[in-house]
Amino acid sequence: MPFKFKTKLLASHVALVLAVVLIVLLELNRVLGADLERQLDERLLQQAHGAAQWIGDGRRHPDKLAARLSLVVHADVTIFDHDGNVVGESNPAAHTVGVEEASLPELVLAREGKTGYATRAGPTGEPVRLVAVPAGDGELLRLAAPLSEIRGTVLAMRQRLLVASGVAILAALLLGVLAADVVARPLRAMTASATRLAHGDYDTVFPTSPPDEIGTLGTSLTSLARELKSKIGDLTTERDRLSAILSGMAEGVLVLGADGKVQLANPAAEGIAGTTAFVGKTLYDAVSDSELASAVSSAISRGEAIETELELASGRSIVLYVRPLVGSLGAGGTVAVLRDLTGLRKLMTTRRDFVANVSHELRTPVTAIQGYAETLLGKSVDAATARQFTETMHRHAMRIGALVEGLLRLSELEARAPSAHAAESVDVFAIASQVKDTMRSRAGAADATVSIDVEERSRALGDPRGLEQVMENLVDNAIKYGKSSGGTVSVRSRKDGDHVRLTVEDDGPGIEARHLPRLFERFYRVDPGRSRDKGGSGLGLAIVKHLVESMGGSIEAASAPGKGTRFTVLLPRDQG
Repeated sequence: MPFKFKTKLLASHVALVLAVVLIVLLELNRVLGADLERQLDERLLQQAHGAAQWIGDGRRHPDKLAARLSLVVHADVTIFDHDGNVVGESNPAAHTVGVEEASLPELVLAREGKTGYATRAGPTGEPVRLVAVPAGDGELLRLAAPLSEIRGTVLAMRQRLLVASGVAILAALLLGVLAADVVARPLRAMTASATRLAHGDYDTVFPTSPPDEIGTLGTSLTSLARELKSKIGDLTTERDRLSAILSGMAEGVLVLGADGKVQLANPAAEGIAGTTAFVGKTLYDAVSDSELASAVSSAISRGEAIETELELASGRSIVLYVRPLVGSLGAGGTVAVLRDLTGLRKLMTTRRDFVANVSHELRTPVTAIQGYAETLLGKSVDAATARQFTETMHRHAMRIGALVEGLLRLSELEARAPSAHAAESVDVFAIASQVKDTMRSRAGAADATVSIDVEERSRALGDPRGLEQVMENLVDNAIKYGKSSGGTVSVRSRKDGDHVRLTVEDDGPGIEARHLPRLFERFYRVDPGRSRDKGGSGLGLAIVKHLVESMGGSIEAASAPGKGTRFTVLLPRDQG
């Protein structure tokens, strides 16, 4: 049977009082006995010193002196000579004669000039407290007092404490009943109010007095009631929030009832299906694409989840997920999710084109290497022809190597997050000078001149190795595709607000405007034949674009036939 709060509170109160009383009784019993024994030791010691002085003053007749001292100190007195023999005693039955008496611990300490204490059973079996001190001329004096008086005092005090404890427990019980009732009364009122709150009465006010923890609890519960009332209104807001989430989803979501009519449709579903009048209609009435309506209706009729791909009449490619809603949430309804794969299809097309381009780029050099290798293996050719074939094979192998290296580099750049590049301060002038030195032999072979016009304090934020590769690619392209003889490649850098503007320009034949938007695509060439002759893989500018964008910059190209080509790179400027 569960106990009420009032009963539990009263029981805990009484248990606490009982524990306190028990601890006090035990402690007082221990302390009182110890204090009385200590007082007895102090009295006996003072009396022993006084009696020892009497003996030391030369008074003789020890037997008579011991009896007189016993009457004065109210204790048994025993006098020993320097050999430990009893020479005077007030109570002959209070000692053990002979050597055994002389070896008692209190006498041993007294013989050493110290005070000896001991507690032993007396002649009647009651414990006796003994104090022994030196008395002069080698004599010893011992006083003995029974402990029965102390124990009687302790027993009497214990009885009084027990009576007082009983009175205290009774008073505590009465006070506990009153206190429990005082505490339980507001709790009963709060329980009644909480019951009304549980039944939907959100205007319930809980008692808030007295102003203590219980009053604070009442205030908190009143606030809770108001909060619950507010939360009911918040459910509408939550519904609107869920609607906003559905509206922001890229996937289309349709919820159909047991009757097959649409109960909810987000804007993405309306956009994919090409209609704005879903709710309250069946799919056959709402959409013009019968294949979509048939797929959903088929899944509903089978009562199982399906996943299928559809090509809509509008040209969109979608994946349709249909799942029945079971339990209290569904009540026979169905949810359909439409994911638009049109963009993914385009990406896959781009991928196929990429594979085709790579295959096309590899076919010619691989075929050439295979043909020349078979010729060298199958026929006897002179040394000059063999060398010519070997050089051709080497040239095509180098072309394949450059293509593979470019693809690997491009794949690495695309897989790396933009933040993976260290944004450190880069000396643009130093990088441009290094690139000029690197390209010196290539420019000399092409009879081209590379000029640098870069501010010495021009610093950008980026990756030094990446910026060097960007400039090498752009300068290399300018040398390859610029003027065939006596051309000039200009590298310039200027501050442009929060950016550094870097340009690489040649005075070559230029590029038609229709080619400019696709210059940074993989494998795109303005003149495929000339590019292959120059050893280009069609990946250099794609790599340059990825490098620049990974450093937080941008790149653009400007050209016109007969007026050369200019590439402009914008990078964040180091403000330090």
